[in-house]
Amino acid sequence: ESGRANFTRQAGGSMQVTETVNPYFIFSELYHFSNHIRSDHWPVIDLVLEAYFKSQTTDMRSQWMRDMSGLSEDEMANIALQNYSFEELLENKERQKIVDNLIKLKGNFLFTMIQSKAGETEFSGFLRNLLREKQFKVFTFDSLDQRLHSEFGVAITPYMDNWFKDKKLPGFLISPITAVNTKSADQIRTMVSFSASNTSDADGVIKLIFRMGGFGGGRSRMMRGAPSPDDNINKILFLKPGETKNVSYLFDSEPRGLTINTLTSKNIPQTLAQFFGKVEEDLKAVPHEGEELTHEVVSTLQPNEIVVDNEDPGFSHTSTDKTSLLYKLIIKEKDTGLKYAGLDNWRPALKWTNTTNSGFYGLYVRSAYYIKSGKGDQSVTWNIPVREAGHYDVFTYINPNIGRRGGGPGGPGGGQEDKGEYHYFITHDEGVTEQTLEVENAETGWNSLGSFYLSPEHARIVLTNKSNRRIVIADAIKVVKN
Repeated sequence: ESGRANFTRQAGGSMQVTETVNPYFIFSELYHFSNHIRSDHWPVIDLVLEAYFKSQTTDMRSQWMRDMSGLSEDEMANIALQNYSFEELLENKERQKIVDNLIKLKGNFLFTMIQSKAGETEFSGFLRNLLREKQFKVFTFDSLDQRLHSEFGVAITPYMDNWFKDKKLPGFLISPITAVNTKSADQIRTMVSFSASNTSDADGVIKLIFRMGGFGGGRSRMMRGAPSPDDNINKILFLKPGETKNVSYLFDSEPRGLTINTLTSKNIPQTLAQFFGKVEEDLKAVPHEGEELTHEVVSTLQPNEIVVDNEDPGFSHTSTDKTSLLYKLIIKEKDTGLKYAGLDNWRPALKWTNTTNSGFYGLYVRSAYYIKSGKGDQSVTWNIPVREAGHYDVFTYINPNIGRRGGGPGGPGGGQEDKGEYHYFITHDEGVTEQTLEVENAETGWNSLGSFYLSPEHARIVLTNKSNRRIVIADAIKVVKN
């Protein structure tokens, strides 16, 4: 766990990042030496508790390594849990590479679930005091469960069978996140609000990590002070099956960002990042902190809107392999057997490749296809299921920060290879219209491709790989009836 990052330059200019396990990682050795929880029924529980303690430290390097090398092993573990139970994966020798990640994810889910019922601070203090009390002693899982029930009225045992054997996962829909500065009493405070729905039939829990620190966004008010750059404020949101909550949080200073960790869930990637720029002031906003149940499930669409995402049946792409024999001989492409691969900025894929990123559009799966730019001989197609003929505004979803070499949210711009256009071809009742969109000028989100008269027989959008930009990304198309 948390070893040294190793960098290897591959043929073609790509960077491979691996991590060497640190054999001297002190907590692991101390934990095994001083504490042991025994369970004949769930012998993995000792490793699970250890992994839970490790996961409480936020390691920004893991996200950075993910951006460098593609899918993280945590994401691979979460994808594996879409189809297999924890029990099945532990017995699968082909999954040995991600066993540590599976244990960490499942442990984080289990104890965060308990923490949501017992109280975050109270539960953390309880566990640490218990381990200190039982130092250099073996204690059983049953005794841990009894102490939890006595202290908080919460028991772990009722969760264990489903946690170990069940394939059901929660699935979350998250609304857009808003942040405003508003007046609370005699102080200007920042209110962050959003809604979340658990549309599955399994309990779900979300960890929220608010990154504090720094003055950015116009926070030079004397009343605010300056929190440490390393300060995090953590919150937990528990959602029963079919439950939706509106949530708001108040802060004395503006958060720099929010990480939403859906733990083990149908959401891919399970970690979503929201960066806050300048937070606007809205003195009419009513300051509120707390959770409110609602019957309105989170929806990203209006009644007059239709979206076709790259995960939907209406999406297709050419599958011609343009890789030369010489390229194949020089550069060995890895076949991971996974549905998703990392986005390689330095050596882009030569065929349409499905990749994930929290900056893409998606309900449960935020993904898109990408390819190295070319002459326009490869394409993707969105067939729009228009039921009623009429005039429609057509939009494409773009995040111009993704795929930039040397760029990113809040970072410096990329080079000339990050500048360029996408070529769209819209089939409508009057023919086919080509529309170009300059990517570096695009807004993050929905960008207009124009207004057209569409009917069920003529509603198709095509994007080719022709571009001066290094890569082309195909995500989602939306049409809005006028």
